[in-house]
Amino acid sequence: MRRRIGIAQSLLGDPGLLVADEPTAGLDPEARMRFRSLLAHIGQERTVVLATHILGDVSHLCSSVIVLSAGRPRFHGTVREMTGVARGRTYEMPVGVPVGGQAVVVGASPECYRVVTPEAPSGGRPVPPTLEDGYIALMRLGAE
Repeated sequence: MRRRIGIAQSLLGDPGLLVADEPTAGLDPEARMRFRSLLAHIGQERTVVLATHILGDVSHLCSSVIVLSAGRPRFHGTVREMTGVARGRTYEMPVGVPVGGQAVVVGASPECYRVVTPEAPSGGRPVPPTLEDGYIALMRLGAE
């Protein structure tokens, strides 16, 4: 409720720009979905700048992404373009198969784990990248 009140207060002067810093942090999944819907509605009438580490919010709300590193822009493009940074670098590996080099494990299940790596790993199966994979490829592998 405090976040909603904060948004309502910020809209009182009918600003053309709204800056939201980590607006869904700490919300349960249902509240996060409602708040995303509210921000999407607001974004139809004014510019909303979303500063967040929650990539699910970015993928649901943003048409343009800027990633900052050490206070400087590292990437600027669409969500699709950022996801594409990991294209050809994202693989599923069977559990127990070693991954070496610069591979970064980004997810796991009992049967396999997901890695982002600059080179195709032996035994790896290419999979479509996610926005998170693109972020990891950008920040950890230096891909652009």
